[in-house]
Amino acid sequence: MKTILLTNRYTGAPLEIVEGELPAGFALEFLDRQEHDCLVAQARGADYILAGGRMKLTADVLDNAPRLKMIQRSGVGLDALDLGAIRAHGIPLYVNQGVNAQSGAEHTLMLILACLRRLTAIHANTRNGVWKKQEQGVQTAELRGKTVGIVGMGNIAKALVALLKPFGVSILYCNLVREPAAFEEENRMEFVPLDDLLARSDIVTIHCALTDATRNLVGADAIARMKDGAILVNTARGQIVDVQALADALRGGKLAFAGIDAHVQEPLPDDYPLKALDNAILTPHIAGVTGDSFRAMMHGAFTNIALFEAGRADEIARFRYI
Repeated sequence: MKTILLTNRYTGAPLEIVEGELPAGFALEFLDRQEHDCLVAQARGADYILAGGRMKLTADVLDNAPRLKMIQRSGVGLDALDLGAIRAHGIPLYVNQGVNAQSGAEHTLMLILACLRRLTAIHANTRNGVWKKQEQGVQTAELRGKTVGIVGMGNIAKALVALLKPFGVSILYCNLVREPAAFEEENRMEFVPLDDLLARSDIVTIHCALTDATRNLVGADAIARMKDGAILVNTARGQIVDVQALADALRGGKLAFAGIDAHVQEPLPDDYPLKALDNAILTPHIAGVTGDSFRAMMHGAFTNIALFEAGRADEIARFRYI
């Protein structure tokens, strides 16, 4: 029986889904502790690694994994994987490309609408007996007619574009690669440099990968170039946004609201600067996780592993990265 080592640990309903999707002929092994030395030690017995969460898959892990045949990413992010080491070891890496795009896009849209409607603040007031209908209502805004700036244009961003279409927004985007003209025209999209996007957008939403070039991409200087009263949403990676600069901008009134799903440190530390702000909506890096998307992630990941083990790698539908 072949062993699949999971770098994430699941309990309750997620564990039931994982176990329910496990194909016959495979055994699951979870890390004894969510610590790197534990991953190094347990990699020795792994035929496959299902990489999830933030555990770093580094060269010393691969050096200690003589049986390892293939690495399968449960989701899509690659920043926790040492791609150079994986290439050097000649280990195939598969990624569940696009598997949580709809979930991530819907969560992003939810955060945009919640920020525009000041949902958390109004919810708290309503529960506490504050009933100021007009006074609160006129402080909110509609999405219709706004300019949305999208940083990055991957699968989640493209799914978001489709969701935004009925709202009658204008879309600015910046990306390493420009989309075809027909796609831009159909979706009222304009390809612009980042500085233009920041200066012209009512809402800026982050969907790029974390790289050396994008780390702290949205810092104090970038925020200063944004519209006064703009909204920032980040469902990508926490390290793309300078969280202290964001907190200062929210506290000082430069930005009206922020919806943040991805954080520099997860779980949040006690001194996390956005915790105390009423105009910051925080979620626990959950944009890409619904019951639907999680089941699809596990099903796709285990299907890939079973096909690889059966010598049918050419039938694998999900993206081979390396």
